[in-house]
Amino acid sequence: MIFYYQVYFGLLLLTLVLYLFQKTKQHYAKMIILLMCLWLITSATAIFLSSRMGYRNNLFIFHISTPLEFIILCSLFRNEIANKAIKKGIGILVPAFLITCILFSAFIQKTDANNSYCIIMESVILICLSLFYMRELLLLQQVTVLHFFPMFWISVAILFYFTGNLLIEGMLNYLIKQSLTLALRTYRIGYIFKYLLFVLFIVASLLKKGRRNMQNPVMRNL
Repeated sequence: MIFYYQVYFGLLLLTLVLYLFQKTKQHYAKMIILLMCLWLITSATAIFLSSRMGYRNNLFIFHISTPLEFIILCSLFRNEIANKAIKKGIGILVPAFLITCILFSAFIQKTDANNSYCIIMESVILICLSLFYMRELLLLQQVTVLHFFPMFWISVAILFYFTGNLLIEGMLNYLIKQSLTLALRTYRIGYIFKYLLFVLFIVASLLKKGRRNMQNPVMRNL
């Protein structure tokens, strides 16, 4: 197995094990477990089909995993965000995104093509949600020491990862048409953002929840 795959699977499995063996699992921990399981199954299946079964095109797997990934991460933020309007908005976004993914897979970027449009949409939405959540943390002052709060590191991890996704997927289809070698190099750069996400998830798993009880918090119009 290629070295960067080994690092990827090593960090993924370490993250999964750390969250599985937490004594009390918060909602965010359950969502990260689901996300790690999804990524493990998706990556292992994609590698198996291409290396063992001789499939030249395994991109249909990612047409399935992208909406599932979106559902998991939206559920994570919907549970943590306090603003009721944003919670309701997430509830509308999820089915809308699922329908969009189905339509794009059927008519625009079919299952044998890289579903970059859906990944770009997903990335923009999750970047906005992570930024909003961090803004809410600061405005509502729900946390005594921010860098000891697991969800802070999780939201930073999601922010960095999907920012990288946005940049890479924005260029990938263009690069595939111009140079497959350059496209492959660009795709491999994306593993840096994956590694960073895993490291920050691991940091979050080692911290205790640092939320303090709020005394008559003033709800701002966020």
